Amino acid sequence: MSFKWKWLLATFLAQLLLGGIFTGIQFFHMGSVAQADLLKVRESLASELAQVNPPQKAYSMDAVSSMVREFHLRYKPTAVWVQSGSETLFTLGQVPPLPQPLSTPLLTSFSLNIPNHQLMVLFDEAEVYRSRNDMVFYLAGVFLLSAIACSMILLGLSNTLSARLEDLRSKAMELQSGRIQSRIEVKGRDEISCLGTAFNSMAQSIEEQMKAMEESHARSVSEKNRLNVLLSSLGSGVAYLDENFRVLYLNSALAKMLKLTVQPAQPVRLEQILIVAGVVKEQRIRLKDLVTDYFGNHEMPIELNFNDGRMLQFRFAVYNDKTQGAHAVLIVDDVSIRKNVEDLRNEVERDPLTSVLNRRGFDMTLEARLSRLLPGETLGLIFLDLDGFKAVNDTLGHKAGDQILKTSATLLKGATRNVDHVARLGGDEFAIIVARCNIQLLKNIAERIIESFACDKLLVRIRQNHGLSVTCSIGASMYPVHGQSISHLLELSDEQMYQAKKAGKNCYRIAGVIETIDEQDTIKV
Repeated sequence: MSFKWKWLLATFLAQLLLGGIFTGIQFFHMGSVAQADLLKVRESLASELAQVNPPQKAYSMDAVSSMVREFHLRYKPTAVWVQSGSETLFTLGQVPPLPQPLSTPLLTSFSLNIPNHQLMVLFDEAEVYRSRNDMVFYLAGVFLLSAIACSMILLGLSNTLSARLEDLRSKAMELQSGRIQSRIEVKGRDEISCLGTAFNSMAQSIEEQMKAMEESHARSVSEKNRLNVLLSSLGSGVAYLDENFRVLYLNSALAKMLKLTVQPAQPVRLEQILIVAGVVKEQRIRLKDLVTDYFGNHEMPIELNFNDGRMLQFRFAVYNDKTQGAHAVLIVDDVSIRKNVEDLRNEVERDPLTSVLNRRGFDMTLEARLSRLLPGETLGLIFLDLDGFKAVNDTLGHKAGDQILKTSATLLKGATRNVDHVARLGGDEFAIIVARCNIQLLKNIAERIIESFACDKLLVRIRQNHGLSVTCSIGASMYPVHGQSISHLLELSDEQMYQAKKAGKNCYRIAGVIETIDEQDTIKV
């Protein structure tokens, strides 16, 4: 049963119950009033009877009958009669058959002055309680009609309210199903109209939010498509990793590098993909370190070799999100060709004995550095020749000589910076390209070289055990202060080196400051 019918039935029954209670109260009240009126009638009849039936005297039937007729005309009882034992002496009205039990107080008996003579008066119950019965019937009818009328009114109102509430419910269901254009027609300013206005405002807000979300989604899809096109067109492999090192996305270039035919349907740990892709067994132990520590140490790229001869370089860009935690973007490059080129270049440009630049590498590096100089930037060039090397090589053999050459290259690299380049030009001749230098820097490097040769353990042992001393003579110049071309710079540096040899070896000379060099500028051991 719907709420409307429950409400109507409850209202109707409540009205009937209240009407029944009120009618019952009136029923008992009107009955008491009728009994009080009947008592007054009996008292009036007793008073009149006392007048025509004086005490101690026999009554007169004529006087009694006359009084009874007047009483009958006035109060209209059902019957009045005089009874003597079982014999009826006088009757007026319809006397009930005797013997018959008659209810009191409808039946009243008055004794006459003759023994066993009684005046009997019987009242009609319908007449006595007519007012009460009429009132009860009236009230019952009124309350019944009132309940029916009220129920009909409530039914009409409930139908109206139900229709409007049903419209509100149906519109809400339409809104829930996705029809965000649903609106309620609002008429008036009652509570339901206010509710409809609020519903329309809510629906309008939802529609605007849905449109904004659709536009945002469309932009997101467009950006995602453009990003996918961009990432797919890159030569580098790109992957997106979560905090558990699982691959959430990878572009087609990386899938091709890792030999994946299809994109993983579920997030897969990178180490599993790399093992399937063919990482060499010797480097699989590095995968665990890569997984456990890549969020803490991801600055340096990691290079892994694969069974097919390829080498892939892995670089990470890590960021922390407040809601999703740590994530990373993985960039993978195939450096196999670059490694091969570097190896080939090292073979061509590097001295196989000392691993520093050879003559070819020196010329190419010097030309490249000069070509990239910015306005106001300088470049230094140091020539170095070993003193006493030939004697050691002839006395101790070529093996010892090679060891001295290796040691010399190591000492030169230790005395210079990472941006500088050390080269072996041939035999026992070396050269150093000094980036962004000045005269003082050239002096400092030259002094550190001479000091390192004097303190090296191998050279000290050869000097102590064999009496053979290996030192160096150094000459330096600076571009563009001392020369505007490579050839001029080379000639000038070489000339300064021979000037140092003429000065006694184990010292240095710098172009442009030869005349000012004192004992502190010439170091001998």
